[in-house]
Amino acid sequence: MQVPHELAVGDIYYSPLLLVVVLSLIATWVTVAILNQTRLSRFIVFPSTTFIAIMLLYVVGIDHFFLQF
Repeated sequence: MQVPHELAVGDIYYSPLLLVVVLSLIATWVTVAILNQTRLSRFIVFPSTTFIAIMLLYVVGIDHFFLQF
């Protein structure tokens, strides 16, 4: 199986990491919204650090399991 090294949109080439970061950002927003709806976010001491940590987990997970490059 051949893995693409870049994504082409028109005449512009993007890194596959850009797609991974965008997908993980959207997934993190959804996760934070769910945490806010269930009121579990009140137990989080540093919300901005937690947001970055959740996003990093999604980046690693998406990169490792779905978009391996």
